[in-house]
Amino acid sequence: MYLSPATSSLLASLDAMSAGTLARRADLGVLLELGAPSGRQQQLRDLSFFAKFVDRTYRIMKRIGKEGEGYETLTRELGGNLEKATALIRDLVEDAPPDEKSRFLSGYCAVTGEGLENLLALLHDLGWYKNWLIDTGKSRKGVA
Repeated sequence: MYLSPATSSLLASLDAMSAGTLARRADLGVLLELGAPSGRQQQLRDLSFFAKFVDRTYRIMKRIGKEGEGYETLTRELGGNLEKATALIRDLVEDAPPDEKSRFLSGYCAVTGEGLENLLALLHDLGWYKNWLIDTGKSRKGVA
């Protein structure tokens, strides 16, 4: 999918901000591009919010382990927010070119171990987008 110069520039900023840790950079670019139209900006911002929450929750769960205090509560919260994030991804890719839509649905929204692994990696990258929105104040200015 074609990425506009603005999206490419934003990806470069996110890559630098993350110290090169973006795992799904190209797919993040696709979502940024799909979220650029004014009607989709809020979906993209919402997705970045859930992404950051999921990424942080998942890291806490890994750190405390299954026997850690609050693990069960975190598991429920993680599951609910993964569902919300997946629904937002489905909405964002609804009008994508058919090959991109199919790739996102099978690669990130599939209820498989590989699908979950891919989704967590993409959400990690989207968390960096949320950081960028916060750092630049763009989340309050109506910019995707």
